[in-house]
Amino acid sequence: MARDTRIDTIRGFAMVTIIINHFSMLTTTLGMRGPQIPTATTVSLSSAAEIFVALSGYMVGMVYVKKANPTELLVKRAAKLYVWNFGLYVAAALATLATNPAYEAAVRFTPMTIVPFQAAAYFSVMSYGPFLIDILHLYVILLLVSPIAVWLIRRSPLLLIAASLSAYLVFQICLQISPGLGGSPNPLETAGWRFHPLAWQMIFFVAMAGGSIRLHERVFSILEKQQWIFWAALVLFAAIGAAKLILNLPRIPLGDRGTLGPVRAAHSLVVLLLYAGLVTVLRKHLDSLLLRSAALIGRHSLNVFLFSTVATFVALYVWQQLDLGWGGYIALTAALILATWVAAKYLDKRKFSDSRALDAGSFDKLVIRCIEGGGMWFCRHKFADWRPTSRDELGGQTVARKCMKCGREQSKFVTNARPHDD
Repeated sequence: MARDTRIDTIRGFAMVTIIINHFSMLTTTLGMRGPQIPTATTVSLSSAAEIFVALSGYMVGMVYVKKANPTELLVKRAAKLYVWNFGLYVAAALATLATNPAYEAAVRFTPMTIVPFQAAAYFSVMSYGPFLIDILHLYVILLLVSPIAVWLIRRSPLLLIAASLSAYLVFQICLQISPGLGGSPNPLETAGWRFHPLAWQMIFFVAMAGGSIRLHERVFSILEKQQWIFWAALVLFAAIGAAKLILNLPRIPLGDRGTLGPVRAAHSLVVLLLYAGLVTVLRKHLDSLLLRSAALIGRHSLNVFLFSTVATFVALYVWQQLDLGWGGYIALTAALILATWVAAKYLDKRKFSDSRALDAGSFDKLVIRCIEGGGMWFCRHKFADWRPTSRDELGGQTVARKCMKCGREQSKFVTNARPHDD
């Protein structure tokens, strides 16, 4: 089934917000003076991390639940992410040879320079991680638990939702009784959890249950008919942001990020609804350059996150060493977003490098775009070329391909075929 461009666009929005937030936070920590680039995070309560985690869980629900061997696939995915994350850690450790104490404190490299072997040991068991790298610990843990979630979903998605919400509520109650539960997961730092698994599992697994039934199709359908929901979410979002600005509270009650306080979790739902409503209102413009670029980044959000992590560390080092100030912050933020787009473009081309377009007369060098799904169909390397078997008067056609290994045939009716812009 073709990908839904609207989901990828929302993931792209979240990814760009994450890049801006991270670089803004780090440069401010290192003394940058001047206003930060406004994002949904800076003007309100929750961050893009909640959207990132929720949509990651949603995609797991869409992709893995119906697989014949989900446990094997999920464990392999978790292992691959763990290896990639360890690679980032090694790169960060090598970077400390050129960085200074202020930089290391900002990005939480300090334990790596003071107690390197202990830091590596705690990183190995996913209880310590430098800034930007630690969120992948959460993702690995959630993927390893996901086979249990798949088992529950196959009995009833509501069963998973009930189990996840129950675990979250019990944790939040225990946290109020014993705040130490949100404390540091290792003796190397005094700061508490940045992403406590018992709390953050809730948005991942509830979203996973939604993905298993393709809930987005119903949500987008409702938003198309009831656009007032989007405007209501926008007004609520703006009101919360205004209240935050006026009250100027140093800490939002029940809004802690590390333990995903209920207020923060509820606000992240408002932001997600706002994004869903936005792409619905702009559905006729999804093919515009800006939204296509967001969807491109969103289509490879996890891989470009890994890339953007390294790029952010490098950009921060350049900004600090050259003392670039506010103007340099603006320029480097724009460069980070552009570099992330280029990385996504490269990943997109590499992913489909073995794909071949239709090979039949005037249909030569075509890429099929499916209007309904908003996605694209490509041949995979084990299949022969797609070939049209029939057409209708409106430009739709049935295409088929045959596997060169097992001889299995696939067919698909596709609409609105048009030349691919290379």
